[in-house]
Amino acid sequence: MRSCSEANGREQFDIYTPILRIPTDLKTKMLVRGTEIPYRKTKPLFVSLSDIDCLCYLIARHSSGRFDRILSHTVDVVTSVVVKDSTGITNLAYLMASNNCPSAGTIDSGDTAFVIFSAALVFIQTPAVGFFYGGMVRRKNMLNTIFLSFAAAGVVMVQWALFGYSISFGNHNAGIGNWAWGGLKDVSAYDSNPDYAPTIPHLVYSNFQMMFAAITPALISGAVVERVNTITWLIFVFLWTSLVYDPLAHWVWAGGSQYGADGSCEYVVGWLRNLGAIDFAGGTVIHISSGIAALAFSLVIGKRHEYNFSKPHQPASIPFTVLGTTLLWFGWVGFNGGSALSAGPLAALAAMNTTIAAASGFLTWLIINLAEEKGMRASFLGALIGVVVGLVAITPASGYSILFGVVPAFPSYILLKFKHRLPFDDSLDVFFCHGVGGIVGSLMTGLFATQEVNPAANNGAFYGNGRQFAIQLLAVVVTVGFSGIGTAVLALFLKYTIGLKVSSEAQMDGMDKYCHGEEATNDNEMFDRLSTKFRELIREETNRISTRSSVSSMSDADEQTDVEMDQIPPPHPSPYTAVERDEA
Repeated sequence: MRSCSEANGREQFDIYTPILRIPTDLKTKMLVRGTEIPYRKTKPLFVSLSDIDCLCYLIARHSSGRFDRILSHTVDVVTSVVVKDSTGITNLAYLMASNNCPSAGTIDSGDTAFVIFSAALVFIQTPAVGFFYGGMVRRKNMLNTIFLSFAAAGVVMVQWALFGYSISFGNHNAGIGNWAWGGLKDVSAYDSNPDYAPTIPHLVYSNFQMMFAAITPALISGAVVERVNTITWLIFVFLWTSLVYDPLAHWVWAGGSQYGADGSCEYVVGWLRNLGAIDFAGGTVIHISSGIAALAFSLVIGKRHEYNFSKPHQPASIPFTVLGTTLLWFGWVGFNGGSALSAGPLAALAAMNTTIAAASGFLTWLIINLAEEKGMRASFLGALIGVVVGLVAITPASGYSILFGVVPAFPSYILLKFKHRLPFDDSLDVFFCHGVGGIVGSLMTGLFATQEVNPAANNGAFYGNGRQFAIQLLAVVVTVGFSGIGTAVLALFLKYTIGLKVSSEAQMDGMDKYCHGEEATNDNEMFDRLSTKFRELIREETNRISTRSSVSSMSDADEQTDVEMDQIPPPHPSPYTAVERDEA
């Protein structure tokens, strides 16, 4: 399928955007700001073009911002609505273009800078996920846990440049995008793509969406840390992004003008978007898909070796998790605010509501925990999970209610209390945070959505549109089914070909040592010094006792001392190779 903007010749000039449609035969209706204005096929100079805004949208839709292009397209518009024998068409077009929309279709430097900065914030979230997860695992697995997030980002970014962006956002072709933008061909740094963002370069939009794609498999990694084979993980990320994430992104977000089989120009969107599903910044595409994928992957890979679920391990570094949460919260402002794709009121509202949702999620989790403990104590680590749940829930909406931070905390907290009874080992509770939070947030969007906040969205059930809740429910069911089944099939394929999990011995030694030959912290030297000092103290005490003994018993004492000293273990090269030391 080729884009309508690629057409040559006035007879093919046919535009369709959510704002405006002007067909060449003038037989249908023009859509201006959601209202229908009938065409008149008679002799007036214009057909309802007094609303200059519609012309500006038209120009922006198919121009690069250069005035000669604007003028050319304006001439096409005027020609299509002015009687054929009229004169002065070019002059008339020039006046309309120069007087009424001189900046139509131009790249806005403020919007461009804003989206570039937002993309940088979203990028920070990927290593932030590594820190967040790394602080919660056992110390012998910290480095590998952080590595899995970085590795996922590296794989996805290359895949995105090769064909991922084209499949996700290219023109509709058999349910997914086509290959026209493979290798980022024709993804311009100078021109915009008005189908998605008319005021920023197309390349900037692609870069912003790439950061979303990169963080999604990084989220999944938390479910399988401490046991997943590194090579298998890299292959899984590539396949999962190509076969699960990219199609979902197309269904929910993609849209563009293209020629159909009959030669007519149509504005074709992903089928969930066409139904009216609302996903402002990735509640379904990112969080539900990653949460369900985490559940499916953890079921297939199995549980960790000799892990005691009734007595959880001590986290390696809660401050690491605090750092990760802080960076996630910081980056989420760009995650949601940047999804407005312009530095305007919607971005400001999304950024503010993101912060409020995170804070309310934190406080809600804290209050629930305090109530359960009868006011005696509250888990800081648990409250950090509340922050993430609030952030996840607000993502599909990003402009509606403080309740998005409060409500999802309850089901997530309750389900986590029964985690040890469930038949799967989701190491770091990815399903409970992202899966549950994303589902609740998406359904709440179907209730609270209002066009007063985002005119581009539909009203929700609480604003007179009960159908929107049904659409959101369908989007959730489709995402759960597609991500769950797709992930399970991929994981089973890899399990019975190259294997998913490292050996029990490798798990006991630690993933850092097994996969990287490195360690997250340099505690070996300190441990060796303590071990040597301890041995010296034992030797000194043994000698002191021996000198107080009689000559006849001294010989026996020396022999006993030698036996005891032989039983003292020498300094071990790593304090994490024994399960007992690790659990201590």
